[in-house]
Amino acid sequence: MSFDLQAHRGGAGLWPENTLEAFGHALALGVSTLELDVHLTAQDDVVVAHDAALADARLIRRLTRAELPRSMPLLRQVAALLEERGADPVRLNLEIKYDALDASGLTSREAFVARVVEALHVDGLVARTSIQCFDWGVLALVHEAEPAVRRNLLVSPRYLRPDHGSASPWFDGIPVDDDFVVTAAGQGITAISPVHGSPYLSGVQDPGYRPYATRAMIEEAHAAGLGVVPYVVDDPPTMRHLVDLGVDGLITNRPDLLREVLDGLGRPLPTAYPRPR
Repeated sequence: MSFDLQAHRGGAGLWPENTLEAFGHALALGVSTLELDVHLTAQDDVVVAHDAALADARLIRRLTRAELPRSMPLLRQVAALLEERGADPVRLNLEIKYDALDASGLTSREAFVARVVEALHVDGLVARTSIQCFDWGVLALVHEAEPAVRRNLLVSPRYLRPDHGSASPWFDGIPVDDDFVVTAAGQGITAISPVHGSPYLSGVQDPGYRPYATRAMIEEAHAAGLGVVPYVVDDPPTMRHLVDLGVDGLITNRPDLLREVLDGLGRPLPTAYPRPR
C-alpha cells in the first residue's frame, strides 16, 4: 500500500483551512487523502469547519447553512470537487468533532454519526472515506451504522487519562486496556493516529522533544493489523524520522514539504489533479 499523504484541513499551513480553495490546491499539488473536520448545522447539514471565529461547535449547531460563512463548505461540495477533478483515488478522512467532556448544546453521538453516515451514502463517499475521532464511542457507533467505513482512532495521552478516578470520558464506557492498541485492534479499528510527540510544533530537532509515536508502538500496531498515521507533522526532520520508523502515512499542514521528503527518500508520490482547463 502506498504512503498516505494526508493534507490536514486541506493543507492549513498553505491555504485557508477546511475550504474548497484549500482542497482544490491540495488536489492540484497531489495528496492521497484530504483530512477535514465536520460539524452539524441547526438543520443537520454536514459542514466542513474549523474556523477560529466559529470555534465553538455549539454556535455552528445553532445556525443554519444560510447563516454560516459561504467559505464554509458542505461535505457534498467537497464530493463535487473530487468528481470535478476526476480524483477517484483520493480519499477523505473526516474528523467528527464531538466533545465528550461537554456535549450540551450539541446533538448526541448517535444522531451525529447517523447524519454523517447518511451524508456519505447520499454523496457516494462510503468506500473512499475513513472517520476519525478521539472518542471511542463515536467510532463504535460508526461501525454499527456502516461497517464499510474505515475508522481511525486519534490518540493523545491526555485523552487516555482517568478523570477524577474514573475511566476517561472519551472511552464512552468501553473498557480500554492500558495498552490501547490491544483494545483498538479488538474493536476492529482500521488505524491509529497518535500525536507524534511533544512539543509537536518544533519536532525532533528540539532538545526537549519527547516522542509518543515510537518504533515499539508502530511495530505493535502493525502486528495487530492496524495502520499508523501520526498527526500533525509539519517539519521535514520529523517527517523523515517517522517515515524511517515505518509509519503508513502522516497528517500534515504542509503537504508540499512532505512530498519533498518522500521524493528525497525515493518514495512514489500521489497523483496531482489540477483544475480542468
